[in-house]
Amino acid sequence: MESERQQRLDSARRQGGRNWWLVAASILVMASIPTARAIAGPMPGGRARSTVARASLGGRPIPSPDVKLTLRVYNYVPIDRVTLSRAEKVTDAILKDAGIEIIWMDCTPLQGQLLPCPACPSDMGTSDLVVRLLPRRMAMKLTTPNEPLGLAQQCPETEPACELTVFYFRVDELAGEEHRPELILGQVIAHEVAHVLIGPGHSEEGIMRREWSREELRRMSLGLQLGFTGEQSRRLQDAVLRRMKLPMPKSSTRTDFVGGQSRACE
Repeated sequence: MESERQQRLDSARRQGGRNWWLVAASILVMASIPTARAIAGPMPGGRARSTVARASLGGRPIPSPDVKLTLRVYNYVPIDRVTLSRAEKVTDAILKDAGIEIIWMDCTPLQGQLLPCPACPSDMGTSDLVVRLLPRRMAMKLTTPNEPLGLAQQCPETEPACELTVFYFRVDELAGEEHRPELILGQVIAHEVAHVLIGPGHSEEGIMRREWSREELRRMSLGLQLGFTGEQSRRLQDAVLRRMKLPMPKSSTRTDFVGGQSRACE
């Protein structure tokens, strides 16, 4: 028995040594990957393209089912439903960690029409944001220095339907470099939503950073979730709660939707 136990201990020590070597090797490999060019810059209205890095995120507020934000999607690209649905789930997860529940509406106009999809009610409150997904031909009509992935309006909290815009062709270009477009798209939407809610500033950590490296893009494509700091999460929750408490316009008759679900235009 004593001999058998000693053999097990020796085996565990050898295995521990191998594990340590693997960890050291992985750190060296990660450190050897070069940094990509900066992909963020100041946007018209003070907005900037989203950038990412893993952060040490602590002190988060407790998620509340009462903190809800409606995102009305206008998919002008159009992005296929599978890719868009996966991107929405990424955004859902990031904002849920910040204590915010997302209600999705597909408001894309029917082909050949200018008005929103009939499934998208016209009445909007201040907790309704508009997400525009633009192809190259539409994006070229906007003045966007530094080739951003997205930008966001600066709106007073009393204004409904504040807009954020994603230039999907640039997301697709990154995907052409072996990155997954739906994961990048989900991060960009979450980043721009935060700009609408808490302003144009960036941070040194987490999803609100200004620049991405090649390694960060690779990690995003592996499905690693970025996030907001605890302070950012509290500010985001407070901003959504303030918007929710504002009265709806007199003509509004808001329709309830299931959280996390998109209603598609058929």
